Amino acid sequence: MQKKIKWGILGTSYISEVMARAIEESSISELIAIGSRSFIKGKQFCNQFNISKHYEDYHLLLKDDEIDVVYIGLPNHLHKDWIIHAAKAGKHILCEKPFVLSIQEAQEVVSVLNETNILCMEALMYRCHPLTHKLKELIQTNVLGDIKLYNALYTANIADIANPISGGSIRNLGCYPISLIRLLTNAEPLHLYGSGRMNKQNTSDNQANGILKFANGIIAMVSTADDMDMHWQFDVYGTEGNLKMITNPWLPDRENKLILHRHNQNPIEIQVAAEKSLYTYQIDTISSSILEHNNTVIDGVSLQDSLGNIAVLENWLQQIY
Repeated sequence: MQKKIKWGILGTSYISEVMARAIEESSISELIAIGSRSFIKGKQFCNQFNISKHYEDYHLLLKDDEIDVVYIGLPNHLHKDWIIHAAKAGKHILCEKPFVLSIQEAQEVVSVLNETNILCMEALMYRCHPLTHKLKELIQTNVLGDIKLYNALYTANIADIANPISGGSIRNLGCYPISLIRLLTNAEPLHLYGSGRMNKQNTSDNQANGILKFANGIIAMVSTADDMDMHWQFDVYGTEGNLKMITNPWLPDRENKLILHRHNQNPIEIQVAAEKSLYTYQIDTISSSILEHNNTVIDGVSLQDSLGNIAVLENWLQQIY
């Protein structure tokens, strides 16, 4: 019988429920513990997902020798501290995006992760999905010729339900298109020009627009907002044609679709099927790496990748502020 990786979850938010269902679906993973500072919420979570252990102190969960890996589903401003606590406790880590808040925080985290030899991945779940693999393959095969432009939009009406501390549209939504563009260009932007609209009640950004310029001449235009209905757009333009995502590239499903249009040819509809649900691909990526004693994530998000994303987000935010 194949060994199952045992998971613990810190926090009982909605995204923690999503992750619990993904762990349930995984054939190589098992959720055995929840950490919640609310006794009632913790017990409700245990009953909902048939979890055997409930800890009202996150530190006590991290001391549980039976747990192999923890998912950190806490608010953005708590990520750094609990990544460090988990790593020092010898637990592998899946941390909700954004990974941390700044390059300074990232350097602190990476230093501890290197000392402890812990696997740690940012939870940009779409990166583990077959649709992303297909999109990357199409770009790498130069079917569009030389890429000249990426055009991305991601909005969702989440400002009133998201934690207001260290939130905003860039961190909670803009992180997705930025990470995808960086993945497909396989490069970091040389310049970023940003503008936006701030929330009148707090210091978060409700809307942001960015123009990124890369060394190879590629331009990327990114727009995001957290107080508008959900909309997405992701288009790629090259010298030989263009590509348009029909499925939300950051929330792919079981059946996914994109349109490839090469010059002087009829559009081609490309369908990408998925055998598992979106978040289970992410769970299996981590659990497989642990089973193989491999602390380098291949199909997900590497630490270096997360550092690059943080640098862009921090630059973008500074320009908005």
